[in-house]
Amino acid sequence: MSKVHLGWPGTTSASLLAALTTWIALWAWAGFVERPSGFLVPLFGVGLLVAATGMLLRSARVPSLLTALGQAGVVALWLHHRWAEDLALGGWIPTDESMARFGEVLRDSVTAAQSYAAPVSASVPEIYPLLIVTGAAAVVLVDFIACGLRRVPVAGLPLLAVYTAPASILDGGVPWWGFVAGAMSFLFLLAGDEGRRLSHWGRQISHSDRVFDTLGTRVSTETVRASARKIGLTATGLAVLVPIFVPTFSGTLFDGSGPGGDGDGDAVAIDNPMADLKRDLVRGRDVDVLDVYTVTGDPTYLRVSVLDSFDGETWKPSDREIPAEQRAEGRLPRPPGLSSGVTRREVTFQIRARDTFDSQWLPAPYPVSSIEARGDWRYDTDTFDFISAAEGQSTVGLEYDLSALQVEALASTLASSGPSPENIFTPYTDLPDNLSDRVPRLAREVTAGATSRFEKAVRLQDWFREDGGFRYSLTERGPGNSTDDLLDFLSPDGRVGYCEQFAASMAVMGRSLGIPSRVVVGFLRPDKVEEGHYVYSAHDLHAWPEMYFDGTGWLRFEPTPQDRARSVPSYTNAQLGVDPTAAPSAAAPTRAPDDFDRPSPSPEAGAAGGSNGSGGIGRELLTGLLVLLGALGLAVLPRAARGWVRRRRWASATTPAGVAEAAWAELRASALDLGLGWDDSVTLRTRARSLAAAFGAPAADAEERQTRSPASGVEAAPEAARALERLVRYVERARYARAVEAQDGVEDDVLLVVGALGDGASRRRRLRATWWPTSLFDRSSSRDARRRRAASGPAIGEPGVDHAV
Repeated sequence: MSKVHLGWPGTTSASLLAALTTWIALWAWAGFVERPSGFLVPLFGVGLLVAATGMLLRSARVPSLLTALGQAGVVALWLHHRWAEDLALGGWIPTDESMARFGEVLRDSVTAAQSYAAPVSASVPEIYPLLIVTGAAAVVLVDFIACGLRRVPVAGLPLLAVYTAPASILDGGVPWWGFVAGAMSFLFLLAGDEGRRLSHWGRQISHSDRVFDTLGTRVSTETVRASARKIGLTATGLAVLVPIFVPTFSGTLFDGSGPGGDGDGDAVAIDNPMADLKRDLVRGRDVDVLDVYTVTGDPTYLRVSVLDSFDGETWKPSDREIPAEQRAEGRLPRPPGLSSGVTRREVTFQIRARDTFDSQWLPAPYPVSSIEARGDWRYDTDTFDFISAAEGQSTVGLEYDLSALQVEALASTLASSGPSPENIFTPYTDLPDNLSDRVPRLAREVTAGATSRFEKAVRLQDWFREDGGFRYSLTERGPGNSTDDLLDFLSPDGRVGYCEQFAASMAVMGRSLGIPSRVVVGFLRPDKVEEGHYVYSAHDLHAWPEMYFDGTGWLRFEPTPQDRARSVPSYTNAQLGVDPTAAPSAAAPTRAPDDFDRPSPSPEAGAAGGSNGSGGIGRELLTGLLVLLGALGLAVLPRAARGWVRRRRWASATTPAGVAEAAWAELRASALDLGLGWDDSVTLRTRARSLAAAFGAPAADAEERQTRSPASGVEAAPEAARALERLVRYVERARYARAVEAQDGVEDDVLLVVGALGDGASRRRRLRATWWPTSLFDRSSSRDARRRRAASGPAIGEPGVDHAV
């Protein structure tokens, strides 16, 4: 009786590398929790389980899909043992009680994930099971693709999904070292796959040391590493470099600490919003800069730029993400925090910038719902300000049309609004470490007795305008906006300044109270020329704070005294007696996804169609979209690369000999793509006979091609056979004759031959040749070409020269 020998599993290296690569990629999730070891340590055990189970099942010839199911079952059994050991039979065999516990653990984990913002505290261990289960699914999926289906490059798709989640949700994104470590591990996985593929060529390539050799064939270390390096480093390099070229914007405002010059020109230039605000407000002449035409809305408070970062010295814009798809063309997404249940109406504006107004920002009301602006203007999805993305582009003489939303904000709704989402609260309440304790202490004193964040914001506004003893003055301009200047301005003896100090001070005090706040620079109030026609001048430049209230979004406040700003927003004048027993859901709509909905006609209609989701839904949609786009990009990349190689090959053929060699190289690449053998050691005519034997008759249509086995050989495609004969004679003359003349129709002959080869191949091979052309990873042809050039010298480039004579 013979013994059964399973032998050492042939996928040992690949299985272990696949598990290690996925586990390294899962380090990108460390930012979700304060203690990453809570899920990374169990996932390391999951990786070992998946690798070991896969190796054993594949060595026993179990089909790939069943192997993946077996791996998932083993992992589920192990997790069941971890979470419900005391209720399982023998600690392992599931029972009704243990399965109920298992489900309860997962439900609690999902609830914790929805209830806590990242990073979740270590005191909430319920979050870890969800991360473990999701990470385990990624480990099994990568192993199935890389080791079961043996499509290692495709395994990059789930790895991309792993990196996409923190990149789209966490403010810090993925640390560079985590990406580099994962990329390097993936390169080794690719190298192992290349070694396996090369070992199937059927002959020993070299006697060098083995690299990931699992089938006993010695494979050239240089060949494997070069191929893996070519694929992996190119893909990794693109992933690292492409984001660098995505247009971003970084502005530095409040340059210097002085109050700014007086200015004496006749034009208004807005390059540095706050510095230019100082200059243009105190200039000698008041210059008209903007014409606004509207019959449906009030153009008061026209925004130019949002200053959302305070470093202790200056307020400035944070970096702007303005990719090409965020052009100022057509509908815009819904602004952050604006729920579908809030009543709003759409109003239209036509704006014309005069030649006296030169700005890199596009003035617009807030929030804009649609816009059409000539040129390359783009918007930021967080701030909804518009920025020039073209060198030398400005607003001079620009005309553009837009529609904006006038939101009906109710004091009762704002007073009962829920907490801000983490992606709003954290950056917009950030304050420098050197901020004096006197500022938050004074903010608490001013707002003492207020029961909601909105009421505190109104108290701050009233304090600056009426109760605090502040004066507005351009001639006695206040200090700058550093933390020391802020203390001087808030002190009883220093409460004089203009809009810059009032807006910046209220924003800082709001942040100290936990109210997301930022500063906006724009235009305050135009002059009405005639019905529907308004004109802004340089002296209308203004600054004001915006504060965030969930369900309504960003709202403006007006702390500047009435000497400058005569009125305040209507929602800040209402009585704030909110019944604490009232159901908050009736007044504060929940957050909805960020895709733009058309204005709702009434609160009832909005409530009927309102969303009960959370901000996480938008992130999930974004994550899914990014993963889909990444998958499509990776799927199309090999086909696009093959087309680029083909075009480059023909374009570089500038001599008759070069055209002949390009034609033969294209035939060789096409044959390799279709899975046909190719032996460079045989003569051209021997190679041609093998190709002709693989010809197939063209099918009448795609359906017929799928349902029949095509005839093969020269008789199946006589035209292609004659084309192949012409090509062989041409290549022979190019290589061996003293002179060679140009031949017409070479590319057409190649197309005929390649088409006949495709007709003789199966549908599966044709699809593989189109979407996964293996010729991209073949390097023997380039080595042969180099050897031919070395042997013949200039004869390759100068046909007709025979060095043997």
